[in-house]
Amino acid sequence: MPWSPNLSLSCLPPPTPPPETMTMFENVTRALTRQLNPRGDLTPLDSLIDFKHFYPFCLVRRKRKSTLFWGARYVHTDYTLLDVLEPGSSPSDPTDSGKFAFKNMLDARVEGQVDMPKTVKITGTGGLSRSSTLEVQTLSVAPKALETLHQERKLAAEHPFLKEMHDRGENLYVVMEVVETVQEGSINHKEAVTIPKGCILAFRVRQLMVRGKDEWEIPHIYNDNMQTFPPGEKPEEEKFILIQASDVGEVHEDFRTLKEEIQRETQEVEKLSHVGRSSLLTSLSKLLGNRKELQDLELTLEGALGKGHEVTLEALPKDVLLSKEALGAILYFLGALTELSEVQQKLLVKSMEKKILPVQLKLVESTMEQNFLQDKESVFPLQPDLLSSLGEEDLTLTEALVGLSGLEVQRSGPQYTWDPDTLPCLCALYAGLSLLQLLTKAS
Repeated sequence: MPWSPNLSLSCLPPPTPPPETMTMFENVTRALTRQLNPRGDLTPLDSLIDFKHFYPFCLVRRKRKSTLFWGARYVHTDYTLLDVLEPGSSPSDPTDSGKFAFKNMLDARVEGQVDMPKTVKITGTGGLSRSSTLEVQTLSVAPKALETLHQERKLAAEHPFLKEMHDRGENLYVVMEVVETVQEGSINHKEAVTIPKGCILAFRVRQLMVRGKDEWEIPHIYNDNMQTFPPGEKPEEEKFILIQASDVGEVHEDFRTLKEEIQRETQEVEKLSHVGRSSLLTSLSKLLGNRKELQDLELTLEGALGKGHEVTLEALPKDVLLSKEALGAILYFLGALTELSEVQQKLLVKSMEKKILPVQLKLVESTMEQNFLQDKESVFPLQPDLLSSLGEEDLTLTEALVGLSGLEVQRSGPQYTWDPDTLPCLCALYAGLSLLQLLTKAS
C-alpha cells in the first residue's frame, strides 16, 4: 500500500535565484576540501548561515539517503554533545593543528601547489581578483579531552532531543575536527563577499554511540551496521531505512557497485505511475538551476519521510501516491543533483530539450567504467563514436557539462583527461543523468 497521500514533487513557491553569496561560499569550501583532503572524509560546509552549528562537539545527523560515491551529507541540529550530557566540567578547547593560506579559490578547476610544512597556496583562473585570499586553520578535539569528558559526564538519558532521535531511528554524529577562518576574508567574483573570522568551512565527524541508559562513546571507526541507539526496541517494519557510511576511507569495489546502486533507485522511480513520473520531470525542470530550491525540496521530502505523517502539497494530482521506497529514491537523486553546480543543472535542462541525454550518459558511463579505480591523472583516447552523433552546439554543451565535473574532453584525438580527484563529482553527474534519462524516456 502507498504510504503517504497527496505528496507532490513541486511543493515550493516559484523558484527565485539563490543569493550569489551562498553559491560562492560553497564553491570556496569545496575547492578548499579538494586541496586539503582529496577523496577523504573532510566534508565541505554547504551554507554560510549554518556555520555556527558545525563547531567542535556539535551534533549533526546524516541525510537519510546518503552515499559515499559523492560524499556523505549532514544536517545540523540545535544541540551539542555537551547539551545532552549530565552537567559537569567543560572540556578543554580544541587544539590547533596548523594554519593554511588560500588564494584565488573560486574556480571550477582549481590547481594547488603545496609548500611544506603547513602552507598551501592555491591559484586559479576564472576572472578572479588577486585579492581573493583566505587564511584558515584546523581545530580538533583532543583525545585526552574526549577521554576525560567520557569519564566524568554521563548521558542525560531523558533529554527530549535524544528521545526524539531514538524514536525516529536517527543516527547522530559529533563534529570532531573543523577548518575555520583565522581572520575575516574576502572572495572577489563579480562582487566582494566577506567570510567572517571563525567561520567553519569544512568538518569531520565521528558517530555517537549510546550504550545502555546513560553510557556513551565515540568510536574511531564506524560502519553501516552501527546505530547510535541500541536496536531491538521498535518493530522491524517501523524502522527507517538508512544508508550510512562504511568504514572511513573505504574505496568502493568498482564501477559496477555504483551502477547497481543507481539501478536499484531508478527501479523505485519506475514504479511511479506515468502521471507521477511526468510530474516529477516537470518539477525538476523548473527547479534545476536553483540549487537552494532543490535543497529546500529535499528537506521537505526528507521531513515527510522522517515524521511519517500526511503531507499535502500542491502540484501532484491527488490520486498519485508515493511509497516510502519511491520517496527514498527521489531523495537519493535529489542528493546527486544538488551536488552539481547551478550551471550544470541548467545544462541538464538544455540537454533534455535537445534530447542528447543518452549520448551524455553513455559518455560518462563509458569513461567511468574504464577508469573507476584509476588513481593517477592521465590522458586516454576517446571512442570517436561516443560523440559522433552530436552537432557543434550539442558537442559544446556536452563538453561544458562533463567538464564542470572534472572530465576534460579534447576534440583533437579525440581524447580526455582523467583526474581521480573528480570521481565523486562524476558519480553525482552519472546518477543525475540516469534519473533524467529515465524520466524523459517515459514522458
